[in-house]
Amino acid sequence: MKNNIIIFGLMISFALMSFSGTVVFAEEIPVEVTEEISDEIVPEEEMEEKPVLKLSLQDAIDYALENSKDMEIVRLELLKAEVVYNDNIRGIDRGEDNLQYISVRDAFGRVIPDAVVNKAFIRNGGARLATELSFDTAKWNVEMKENEVRYNVEKAYFDLLQIEKELKIAEDNLALAQEQYDHAKLRYEVGMISQQQLLGLEFSLSQAQSSHETARMYYGLQKMSFRNTLGMDFDREFKLIDAIEVKEYEEINLEHSIELAFENNGSLKIVEGNVEVANLNLQALSGRYPDITYVYRAQSVDVAKAEKNLETVRAGVEMQVRSAVVNLTTAEKQIATFEKAVYQASEGVRIAELSFELGQNTPTEVAQANLNLMNAKKNLAQQIHAFNMALLDYKYSIGIGKGF
Repeated sequence: MKNNIIIFGLMISFALMSFSGTVVFAEEIPVEVTEEISDEIVPEEEMEEKPVLKLSLQDAIDYALENSKDMEIVRLELLKAEVVYNDNIRGIDRGEDNLQYISVRDAFGRVIPDAVVNKAFIRNGGARLATELSFDTAKWNVEMKENEVRYNVEKAYFDLLQIEKELKIAEDNLALAQEQYDHAKLRYEVGMISQQQLLGLEFSLSQAQSSHETARMYYGLQKMSFRNTLGMDFDREFKLIDAIEVKEYEEINLEHSIELAFENNGSLKIVEGNVEVANLNLQALSGRYPDITYVYRAQSVDVAKAEKNLETVRAGVEMQVRSAVVNLTTAEKQIATFEKAVYQASEGVRIAELSFELGQNTPTEVAQANLNLMNAKKNLAQQIHAFNMALLDYKYSIGIGKGF
């Protein structure tokens, strides 16, 4: 019986030894395989970090224009429009009858081929104007798309600078809270303040840390948005080298600015051309279709719609200029107010710290003073940002615009 027990015990021992050996062997294999796979996937030369891309505002604009697919599309559209323009101009110069500039339709919506009307449209200059307007529209679309890209990049650049500023403010607030807590801790150790007062400043420090982490999160999100605006890889590291500042500008004459916008705006020039072409279209039709016919009245409706659209776009252009000027002047006036608020909040922190050391106020009042200073600095930064955005809107409102 004892022999059986001994043999059975030896069998268990051998089994355990075999099992342990299996575990060791199984652990060694994945390590070797993983190392081989890692070497194959990530070669050592590819693990080197890319240099940080330093971007001025102009660098960022150039990068976006170079990588914009939208810009590529409108440039190709311009090349296509140039071919159509050259073909149509040659046809107009030869006075061809088959140029379909006017779609004459009857009451049932059926197209009526009418060489007589097309000849009249060529003679009154409508055909040439329509051809030139189509080509000019393609050119203006390129300029407006470029303006749109520039505007979006400038706004994204200023937005990211603003978030960077808020992150710096949160860092300063954290450093101040840490300094106050460390100083209070020394005073607590020598019995100058109570544990409750120290806990109050510790809570203030915790709040500052939370605000800092929130600012870091928003900064990371804004960086992703900036990369997306520029068409940049999401893992590409960069550094903005321009700074937030109150930009200077020449004195604005509102009426002159509105006239500049009317003269330069691409969308407005397009609809003005459409009105002129529609009227010449109606003139060409009138020689063949009296004003009591469906064809004439249908074209009259198109003329009225074109004129209504012109009024709408013209009002929109003027409203953009007026609102930009109002926002600009309002934002500029308020900057001085927010600067005073920062000064007062700074003094509030100094007085709160002094009063706390004299035992005349509580840690809560010190924490509130810190919070007031942080908020005052953020409000000032946001106001400068609002001013820069209003100035940006004004600059683009008096030029060719960004389209509608």
